Parts: sequence; C-alpha cells; structure tokens
Amino acid sequence: MNESVVLTRRLSIQGWRAVGSIAKAERRKELDPVLLRAGEMGETSAADVAEHLFFARSRRVIAERLLRIGTVLGLLEENNGRYTLTESGKRAIAVGKIFVPEYGTWDIWVSEDPLLPSPILRIEAADEPSAVAESRRLRDRERERSFRELPEEIQKSQGKELTPLASADGIGIRIGELERFAEAADARESLTLIWKVPERKLRLQGELGGRKVDSELEAPGRELQEIWGALLAGGNLSNDWDPRRGALRVFFRETTESERANMSRDVLFPAPSVPGFGEFDPVTVEGVDIAARSYNDARDWATWRLRERVRDYATSARYDEWWEEAAEPFAEYSPECPSRTRFAREARDVAAGAPTTRAWHLMAAEDWGL
Repeated sequence: MNESVVLTRRLSIQGWRAVGSIAKAERRKELDPVLLRAGEMGETSAADVAEHLFFARSRRVIAERLLRIGTVLGLLEENNGRYTLTESGKRAIAVGKIFVPEYGTWDIWVSEDPLLPSPILRIEAADEPSAVAESRRLRDRERERSFRELPEEIQKSQGKELTPLASADGIGIRIGELERFAEAADARESLTLIWKVPERKLRLQGELGGRKVDSELEAPGRELQEIWGALLAGGNLSNDWDPRRGALRVFFRETTESERANMSRDVLFPAPSVPGFGEFDPVTVEGVDIAARSYNDARDWATWRLRERVRDYATSARYDEWWEEAAEPFAEYSPECPSRTRFAREARDVAAGAPTTRAWHLMAAEDWGL
C-alpha cells in the first residue's frame, strides 16, 4: 500500500455583503460573578447580587445594571425580578466567554464543500464608504450591484455558534438574524484543501480577504485502503492491483529502466474522485510498487535484472548468486534461469563488433571455464 496519497482541490468561494447581527465571543469579567451566582443559587436578584457579591445593599443599582446586561445578551432570563441562567449563560460559564452581538454590515465568505465541517469561511465587518463618497457613485453602481437571496447554507447557520474555518483571529461567533437579501460579489479568492490521506491530516491554505490562511481541519476518518481503492477504480486500474502483494501488475515491455530497477512507478490519476467527497485535482502518487503480470513478464524481468548485475567476471558461483538475487521478487512464478552459455552467446551476438564490458565478462568466463 502506498503511503504518499495527497489529494488537493481549490475551493469554490462565494462572497456576500449582508446586513444583520453577528455576535463575537468576548471575555466579560464583570459578568462572570453574576452568572456564577445565578448558577450556584439557581436564581438571583439585584438585592442578592448587591449583598453577596458587592457586600453592600447600597450598590443595588450597579447590580441591576449588570443583570440587565446579562439579560440583553441572552445569558439570563428575568421573571418578576428573579434571574435564572439560560443555556447560553451556562455555556458562557463553561467556556469563559460571552457572545456580544453587533448590528451592522458584514462581509461573509462561504464555500459548500463536502470536506468542510461548516460552509462559513470568514465573517468580517464591512468597510462601508462614507455617505459623500457613496452618494457620488450610487447612481452608477446601482445598476451593477447584484442583490440576491442569501444562500441556504448561510440562512441555516443563523443562531449557531461557530469559529469560521479561515478566521483571521480565531474568535468564535454566533450568527444572529440577517436580512434575507444581500449583495453578492465575485470572490476572487484562492483557498486550497490539502488532504494527506495516510496521515489523516487536512489543511486549508491560501489567501482570503487579503490575508494568508493556514488552518488545520478535522480530516475524514477514512482508511487509506478505501481511498486508494477509489483512486484505482477511477483510473481503471482495479483489475491490475494485487492487494495481496500491495503492488500493481504490469507488463515488462511497458516499464522503464528506472521502474524495472526500483520495482515501482509514479502513477498519474488525472481525475481522482472519492465517493462522498467529490473530485480532486490531478495527482501523481509516487513510488507505487509494481510486479510482473505473467510468467513471461517475470522471466524477462528477472533476466534483465541478471544482465544488470554482470559487472565482473561471471564465474559459475557469481552467476548463480546473481540469478538468485535477480529472480527473488518473482518467486511466485519460479522463472527458469538462462544458461550461462546461452547468455554469453547472446551477449556476443549483440556485441557484434567490439564487445561491451558486460559481454566480455560473460564471454571470458564462459571461454575460460571459470
């Protein structure tokens, strides 16, 4: 089994400029004691916070203010002056951060790719032009601007907490309510997924919004054998693959000298595809083991390997040793060793004129009976 399968593809990215509410995770230390008090006691009040956290009933106004902030942020729920934690409040205690909403205009980049755990790549506050600058070009731009309904993947993400995959700061966000129609933009971005299958590593690299991106994602839990089988099937090589040997069966005549010597080849898959994960860029898998397809291929291959080993006088002992080494990879076929006499004669015939060093080593050993 080959251990160098790396699949890549460039993401298809959409850019949107939307209006609505986005909450970013922030640390609000002033609210931590209030939330903890509500969690410990089951409920709390302004009087309770003032007395037990500020140790002064006179600070009830400050306590009420903090409780109202917690309610506005969705961390507390108020009922007749009594405050209890919401699910968001419980999560805020667990992670130590609070989602603080901000209403405005946002640039959102998305990509619908089966390898991505979320389609949201990045969300940033949009750089809105000044009123004067906007009024100057509004008339010209109005015809060019394209407003469309936000794609389903963004609409489904409303209300969810996530960390955008290509976030510039790594801060978690919660997507609030967005206006249904937004301005679509051509996203001239370049992000590539790199899936190192044997290592079960997946990275997202490139550039988005003028910033470099290099994020590690969770790779699919697929075995290398399964992915390799998909590549072979897509390359019409399934019938040539020998799973027992972990090698590709090939014709000897279709191998290069380098492949014959190394017993491996680099295999190009022009259109690799993995079920459930789509198509990828063309990939060359290096160092794939190869083996003889038939007895004749094994015999010719072993003979070639024998010829390559003749670098000294081919004495009977050396000749037998060289053949054993040459034929070892083809033991399943038990190829017949060519006699040294025939081998030397063939070398002499090929040499015709002045013999090569290899031919001389064969002919001399045969003629002298070494």
